[in-house]
Amino acid sequence: MKPEIRSLLERTYDRETERLAVEEGLIRLDRPGHTKEIAHLAHCREGRQTAHVYAFGTLLGRLGEAEGGEMLRALAKLQRTDRADPHYGGFRWYAEESNVNDTNAAFFIVRPLVLLRLWHPEAIPASHARIMDDMLAHAGEWFRRECLLPTLYYPNKIVSDGAMLLAVSAILGREEYVEAGIRFFERWEDYTERRGWGWGENMSVAYIAVIVISLQIAATVLDGRMHSLGARLRGRIEELYGMLRFHDGEEPVPAIRSYNFSGETVRPDPLWVAAGVRGIRELDPGRLTLNGLLLFLPFGDELAAGSRTSQETRQPVPRERTERIFDDSRAYSWIGRHTRLGSLNRFPVIPGSYQWPTWGLGWQSFPASFSVAGEQLSFVRWYVDLGDEVRTHPGESYRTSYLAPALFRESFFPDVQTRSAQAGNVLLTVRSMSGVHNRAAAIADEWVVHRYAGRPIAMTTRSDGREWQVLPYPRATVALTALRGIPCGREERVPMRIAVEPEKGRLKLRQVLLERNGAAETVVHPRLEAGWAVVVLDGEASLDAVAAYLETVRIRDVDEPDGEVPRAAYAYVRDIRLSDSGGERVRLQADPYGV
Repeated sequence: MKPEIRSLLERTYDRETERLAVEEGLIRLDRPGHTKEIAHLAHCREGRQTAHVYAFGTLLGRLGEAEGGEMLRALAKLQRTDRADPHYGGFRWYAEESNVNDTNAAFFIVRPLVLLRLWHPEAIPASHARIMDDMLAHAGEWFRRECLLPTLYYPNKIVSDGAMLLAVSAILGREEYVEAGIRFFERWEDYTERRGWGWGENMSVAYIAVIVISLQIAATVLDGRMHSLGARLRGRIEELYGMLRFHDGEEPVPAIRSYNFSGETVRPDPLWVAAGVRGIRELDPGRLTLNGLLLFLPFGDELAAGSRTSQETRQPVPRERTERIFDDSRAYSWIGRHTRLGSLNRFPVIPGSYQWPTWGLGWQSFPASFSVAGEQLSFVRWYVDLGDEVRTHPGESYRTSYLAPALFRESFFPDVQTRSAQAGNVLLTVRSMSGVHNRAAAIADEWVVHRYAGRPIAMTTRSDGREWQVLPYPRATVALTALRGIPCGREERVPMRIAVEPEKGRLKLRQVLLERNGAAETVVHPRLEAGWAVVVLDGEASLDAVAAYLETVRIRDVDEPDGEVPRAAYAYVRDIRLSDSGGERVRLQADPYGV
């Protein structure tokens, strides 16, 4: 192991374990767990964190054989070992659970163990290897079953299950698992080539890290068998690195499953080092986690040999990139000198993924966002006041939204959609809720700007009377205007206005679609709709210069029946075009009947 990597591991391990308590072999967390069954508890004992501490503690020589053995035996108790159990081979995430509530627990617990076995087997005492082998023998069946009917649209989960299956085959010498793993990855490769990355984790820094570790495990096992599939999986790693290199160490715009609710422009992650964007010495040990540093186990030699500083990887600006996600769903990103603007042409990117009573991608994704260097990442979100609770998409925090992932309490939900078109620094986006039949006191669509130190300025153009809300920054300006929308009480599109609401530590620019003064009632409406135009001006500009530019901007926003199918006014096909002195910049055509 390279000295600089070992130093990072040691410092992070010491910091993370300094105040950790171990109870009956498991790491105790002084907070509730993330699953509903134990969300009410003040503390819990977690399998994943225990597996991390065991793996790094054993690798670094921080754990004695007896202490490490106790941890492994405690992990083994989390596993279902009755072959008649439908979850046979799987794991509970927490000791306090009685059920397997999160099926990802299996690969998250097994992954650190197989990384240690495959890359640093010399660090593992024989007594520990025997305990691991027993766990892996059961786990192999779990991963085999998961890969028989795989959730191909859920890449971090299913790629990890497939990688663990191949890892078990290599460690235990189970030939049938090799064959099952190859069949799975051939099927996943075909799906990814034909359709894309499922619900979009190729636009998530957090889950790309999970995916590339698993692909590296799988490719390494396949390389050992001289199978050509390994090279194809490494090609997928390079594909993911390409997206990361484009964003050069800053938060991607847009993003799916990001959890960046506080709007940080930069969040340190060893993944940027793996992609060649940052050098190892640029990582801040005070902000690293053992979970993040797992990446160094399968990639350590490559990182040490090929690390580069951010100065060496600087790219030209402005630049733009279109990223395929799934079928015709794509992410578009533009990067200037001081600003970034990004959008998904449609969200959700895959049907059936937006919101359910117990899960969904709406609360954790950012379908349209802009970023100002050194300031904040700002994003558009839905806001729903239920009378006694507020829910937003994206959410306020992981903990508040994970167990309440839908915008409404009912088990039936409106169809929530975003349609966007972007060209460079100009964005048009239309956001809608169709088939609303839910209780709410207020519904709004809003841009959230954290830590904004300036003062928003309302500018109304003389040429067409359009009102813009302008956010001046020292080296950039962002201007937003409301397109026509459909508020509650109307069934046709009407002019909308932006309400500016300062809050503690942030600014909100809102279009209010429903306001019942705090009293929740059942809202029945065929379609609520809000639309935005966003222009990002990169570089210093006086307010006079900004006003002069906005005078040149024209927005043509029309809707009409197409005569091909029956349409009420709220379902008219919409055609929006934004132009400036250089001609038409961007056009968005939105069909409420479109899928």
